[in-house]
Amino acid sequence: MNSGWQYSPASVARTSGVNCLVSGLVGVVIVVAASPRAAAVLCALAVLWCALGVYMIAAAPVLSRRLYLLMHLSGLTSIALFCTAAGGEIAALSGIFLQLLLVTPAFIVLPNRIAWRTTVLNASYIAYLGIVVGDLHPVLVVNAELVLVAIAISAAWVQSVASTSEIDDLTRLANRRRLTRELDARPGTVASGKIDAVAVVDIDHFKVINDDFGHAAGDHALVTVSDALRNCLPPQHLLSRSGGDEFTVLCVTGTGAELRTAIDRVRTELPADLTISVGVACRQDGETARATLERADRALYESKKLGRNRTTMHD
Repeated sequence: MNSGWQYSPASVARTSGVNCLVSGLVGVVIVVAASPRAAAVLCALAVLWCALGVYMIAAAPVLSRRLYLLMHLSGLTSIALFCTAAGGEIAALSGIFLQLLLVTPAFIVLPNRIAWRTTVLNASYIAYLGIVVGDLHPVLVVNAELVLVAIAISAAWVQSVASTSEIDDLTRLANRRRLTRELDARPGTVASGKIDAVAVVDIDHFKVINDDFGHAAGDHALVTVSDALRNCLPPQHLLSRSGGDEFTVLCVTGTGAELRTAIDRVRTELPADLTISVGVACRQDGETARATLERADRALYESKKLGRNRTTMHD
């Protein structure tokens, strides 16, 4: 399952905004303190960076992952620029300290592989600031690099634990906690966090399976349906086990009709004695993700009323 953002787009945007704001403030302080050596354009750039940080914090949901990485790289570049303008140990140490502070947010808001790339970038800036700008003792620079790695390992471990707590043990799909977070993070009205359609899937006569054949048979049915969903639906969709025998699909690319077609393919993967009822709802303009989910849930109950083993679309 490709879960997309590890944390909500709004959280990522606000973290990036804080990054820009702090970078700008550091630039303003350093450039003003070193005014004899700094050009006025650098001070203007620092003030602009502060303003950009405030904007990103205020307009949080508009940020995409690519823009986040671009802003992070630009933020590091501005720090190096400001520190170079000022020169000396104090500027270098300030920049190094800021790199250490930025490691943990990177792991909080990004998948591990991207966060580690960011950490390598931070390590390069620490070496640059320590050796080129500050002319610090090599032992001090190496110590800063080791601290950076230690923080990164700790942050990666915390992220791993947090991600595990949002995965259903049996099906290995997202659990209700993850679904709730995604619904809150994706209002449905912003392109970077939109939901095009929602499907609610329910195993028919699941209680009968448990009562007549035991809970092991019920668990097998859950795994079979979850595997079929995983095989038939695009990897960018969020698949979750939202209840005992209920699954929820958040469609982030495509239409409701395409989602319905994919769900119908799921049925061909299931044994003849295992059927599902499904409700699908397309997101309407200005509608929240939770409202779309509620309409999909009503469509599910309509499928049950009509005899089960079918998909109902809510207009």
